[in-house]
Amino acid sequence: MELFEKLKSGEPVDMMSEEYLPAIEELQRADTALFHLNHAVPGSDEQKRAFDALFDGEYPEGLTVLTPVQIDFPKQMTVGSRVFINHSFTAMSIGGITLEDHVQIGPHVTIVTDNHDFRNRYVPKCRSVRICRNAWIGAGVTIMPGVTVGENAVVAGGAVVTKDVPADTVVGGNPARVLKRLTEDGE
Repeated sequence: MELFEKLKSGEPVDMMSEEYLPAIEELQRADTALFHLNHAVPGSDEQKRAFDALFDGEYPEGLTVLTPVQIDFPKQMTVGSRVFINHSFTAMSIGGITLEDHVQIGPHVTIVTDNHDFRNRYVPKCRSVRICRNAWIGAGVTIMPGVTVGENAVVAGGAVVTKDVPADTVVGGNPARVLKRLTEDGE
């Protein structure tokens, strides 16, 4: 199994092994692209080139990402169309992040897909995160490994999401819990 697929599937990989070298190389490649992206004038040709370098030119129509941003493994992300990501987004995406169509992400959001083995901290334990279609993630939210945020769900600002969020609900708090269910008219 290829390293990045192994990490997405949750298989243990020792960060000190030769097997992990492609991850280090990808991390360094992304870091260079992020430096240029975060230091370019918004909307400039330089910023567009850095954005292309970050995602290897493979990103969907209508993706908007405001800088600064930190995405450690952009190749481990799958992004749908018309996704909006506000400034100060942090994606620890080694375990895989999926953002489906029309997802909106507020400022200062962190999505984490990895933790570490308690006995050997050089072994990441990855679990993917999925944000389903039309979900809205509020400002300052933290989403932890293995979480799925359901379609049309709203995560209130400041929430820490440790468990799956049902579709058509509003969640908030630390840890996040269901605050209300959304009806067809949005209430």
